Amino acid sequence: MRHPPARRDVLQGGRRVRRLLAAGLLCLGPQAALARTIYVTPAGSGPGYDADGRMVSPQTQAFSTEAMRDLRPGDVVQLLADSPDPAVAALYARRIVLSGLGQRDAPPILIKGLGGRTRLVGRTVDEVRGCPMPEDDVEQACGGLATALAAPQASDLLGALTTPASTGERARSRRSRLAIPIGRAGRLAEAACLDIDRGDGVTIEDLTFDGCWLAAVRAIGSRRVTLRRSLVIGSSYGLAARGSRERPADSLVVEDVTWVQDASGYDAASLRRDGPFRCADGRARALGCPGLLWRSIPWGAGHHGAYDHFNGALLGGTDVRGPIIFRRNTVASAYNGVRLKAAACEDRKASDLSPETCPYNQDVWIYDNLFAYVRDNPVELETWATDVRIYRNRIVNAHAWFSFDDMAGGPIYIYGNRGWFDDVPATALPDRSPFPPPCTRHPVLKPAADGAFDPKLDRRYDFARARWLPVGVESVDPAGEVSWMDPLDQICEASLQGRVVKLALPPRDSPPGTYRYAARGAIYLFNNSWYLRSPVTGIGPAANLRHWNNALLFCEDGVPGYKRELCRPRPETFDASTCGRGVVGGEGLARYLGETGTLPFFDCFRWLPVDASGRDLPALASAFDYDVSSNGFPIALKREHGIESHGRAGNPGFAAPERGDFRLIPGALAASSECAVTEASEHELVCAETTGSQAFAGAFGPDGRLYAGPASARFRPPE
Repeated sequence: MRHPPARRDVLQGGRRVRRLLAAGLLCLGPQAALARTIYVTPAGSGPGYDADGRMVSPQTQAFSTEAMRDLRPGDVVQLLADSPDPAVAALYARRIVLSGLGQRDAPPILIKGLGGRTRLVGRTVDEVRGCPMPEDDVEQACGGLATALAAPQASDLLGALTTPASTGERARSRRSRLAIPIGRAGRLAEAACLDIDRGDGVTIEDLTFDGCWLAAVRAIGSRRVTLRRSLVIGSSYGLAARGSRERPADSLVVEDVTWVQDASGYDAASLRRDGPFRCADGRARALGCPGLLWRSIPWGAGHHGAYDHFNGALLGGTDVRGPIIFRRNTVASAYNGVRLKAAACEDRKASDLSPETCPYNQDVWIYDNLFAYVRDNPVELETWATDVRIYRNRIVNAHAWFSFDDMAGGPIYIYGNRGWFDDVPATALPDRSPFPPPCTRHPVLKPAADGAFDPKLDRRYDFARARWLPVGVESVDPAGEVSWMDPLDQICEASLQGRVVKLALPPRDSPPGTYRYAARGAIYLFNNSWYLRSPVTGIGPAANLRHWNNALLFCEDGVPGYKRELCRPRPETFDASTCGRGVVGGEGLARYLGETGTLPFFDCFRWLPVDASGRDLPALASAFDYDVSSNGFPIALKREHGIESHGRAGNPGFAAPERGDFRLIPGALAASSECAVTEASEHELVCAETTGSQAFAGAFGPDGRLYAGPASARFRPPE
């Protein structure tokens, strides 16, 4: 049958449309299918209930790796309770692996829980190790010969935040070279509650992770991974991520998460993501509770001893590209907050590092977080980082707040933060609860190491090789050469003083050109408010810092919150031979007091950084100006290096700094400044002299508003 020409055109046009639609659907592939909601319970088959006990689905699937294999972009996996009783939590004890899921730029897969009603339960540290600490002072393997042979060399461990010296690489600072490895070989294969392998677009939210050692979530070679609105109790890491050039990891988000790593100081049954925290002694506190990690365990034992399973972070990233967003989280009673390392760039000369040769840790945002009772570093960036913004965070009772030891790159922008203290780690304070008990040690002399070690504290489990090392041994290289712990790092008095910014000097015997400083861009610290018992920086130099418009109140006699045992200098007597041991230029380190007071402004400090040969690096000289300090500034450095020519000595005028209230009282000295921090060019800020402007020192303006940062699109927070 022949149709008229006009009708033939219509029919042919319709066929063309249908062919185009079919082709489009083929191109869309799985994305064309409607997203599904999959209801799961721990065992499956039975009904599932919501947080209030209402039935959501009469039939559910078991939450298992097998059930998750066919997930498509946009799918929602809703974890439900398996009991109608709102007081009973569903315990999800299976390890889940999400492998090869998601598509680039497609809607993410959502793994969603019911908060405290859905708890992912992991393995204990002892179960991960596979054997208890031996009584005898000998090396003891825990995983058998097959495990030892299957384990990769430490440099190949996925997610390792730092590389042990036993790999034969160049020497690094003792304080930055060790951390818990996150890999998937040997006994580490199941050391996570939720594994994401080669995923692209996975969001985890509204869950409770309880005792998921070593990681709550582990993401290898994965993009667009988000952890949000969850509670993590225990774990070395909340989210541990690793990428590579072949399988990049990027676009990580951790937001609105509460992490209590050491729950020993808490009423654990009452822990909730939104708080408040109820401590083991019955007190309710909004800012967390001190536990064994803070009060009883020496810094060295947590860093590289029997308790080094704490040496992780809520976000631990190795070779991760940006953007990386860490916001509105609470990190309480933990060893670190954020640790980001560019391990793939470790072997490059410092002068060879660039955004092209080392495309990691770029475009990092860390803001609106609370860090409380952090035994080491709230923020630690290693090897390389660039375009990092750290702002509007609260830091209370932490050791070294911003750590950039052996880090190249820059710029780093630190502004609008508030930091204070009301406690000291590892110390018995007169007005504190007897629990947890203060740090104590029982060292035994070990002649081979020329020092004394505590057999229960100074002993390291090598997670890479599934073995306990002998007492006092930090690492053993492939040739069998032993590296001993530094006995002074292990004592209870180690790392009590702390500092705002952690910078360092090259270790002795470092090959030329290998030690890293932030040379691409400066480290900018401006408009922050601090209540301090510790120096601004120490055990190193001021290396390419721009320190402007900060307001500092030192805890001296007569200041609100002052108590001698809380605020006294640590150590009270300066010893350059101790503080500068093991580093190039250590013999020139000194203590610098302000114009008044007993607390050092800088301690164990030199003005200029040096290279591995001990030569000064004047190109990395710092600038300090327009700050307000209750103790004034070091007279010798003002005279010799011209620091703080516009700085002002006096009380900044905080409302209640001992309680973390840094708003300004009427007539406060910090309420005005003649410096406006502005963007001069891409990456570069200047402290421009101004009169009659709204500039001020510290984090709060006289109107009570928190400093928002420079007026530039580069400082607008991401969505």
